[in-house]
Amino acid sequence: MAKGYRYSKGDRALTVFFYIFISLFSLMCLYPLVLAFSSAFSNEATVTAKGFSLIPRDFTTTTFSYMLSQRRNIVILAYRTSIIVTILGTAVSVIVTAMYAFVIAVPGFKHANKFAFFAYFTMLFNGGMLPWYILSTRYYHLSNTLAGLIVPYAMNVFNMFLMRNYLRTIPASIYESARIDGAGNVAVFFRIVMPLSQVGLVTIALFYGLGFWNDFYLPLMLITKDSLDTVQFMLYRMMSNLQFLVTNAGNSMSQHIQPPLQTARMAMSVLAIGPIIFLYPFVQKYFVKGIIIGAVKG
Repeated sequence: MAKGYRYSKGDRALTVFFYIFISLFSLMCLYPLVLAFSSAFSNEATVTAKGFSLIPRDFTTTTFSYMLSQRRNIVILAYRTSIIVTILGTAVSVIVTAMYAFVIAVPGFKHANKFAFFAYFTMLFNGGMLPWYILSTRYYHLSNTLAGLIVPYAMNVFNMFLMRNYLRTIPASIYESARIDGAGNVAVFFRIVMPLSQVGLVTIALFYGLGFWNDFYLPLMLITKDSLDTVQFMLYRMMSNLQFLVTNAGNSMSQHIQPPLQTARMAMSVLAIGPIIFLYPFVQKYFVKGIIIGAVKG
């Protein structure tokens, strides 16, 4: 806004309205998160009788103790696997995506449209789950390996086009100057494109990081070893086991077991989203800026 500009009454009213609306919307977004944290530290019997609340009722850590008592080592291994897969997977995916985007965005490459169409085609059609599974297990041997949790998601086409749009904002004269100085495509990519694309790279890295951390489809399809379970898949199995115990609570083997089913759901949500919540504030500014810049030029 220019210096000396005076707001009219209508502008002031509209600004106040937007602030109130955004504040209410933010509270609505925070409500489920606060409810999950509160319920995770509430007593199971109290939650069952009185329902969930924003303030913990009969504060206790019994639910977390119950969940970790028998499977502590598995939980630690699951977190280790998820962290490794998220870091390595994000790094590999960002490099692969940036390289593909560079190829179809750099001026002078005559087959750029063909490569772009090939990538876009995969967004519309795929071979199906069974051919994918056979290809992954029999030919690529990805079952029960860390590569099996990374390679299938090595490039997301949406992220690739987002990165391509961002790279197109780099002036063509920069590429020409680098080539005049004798730089090849590899040097141009690593010495010029990568440093100038930090905002775009952080944006797609956030997308990939969230995807790898929250994924349980690949472990479900390709992993049978407990040591390679991710956090999401481990929580999925724990929830299934708890549901089974509650459903069969009348049987002789489980009549003395009273698993905290209601609070366990919330505790699992806390365990799953905790690391992402702490990471997101540090990268969200790049996320917003990258989305805006990447959407300007298509």
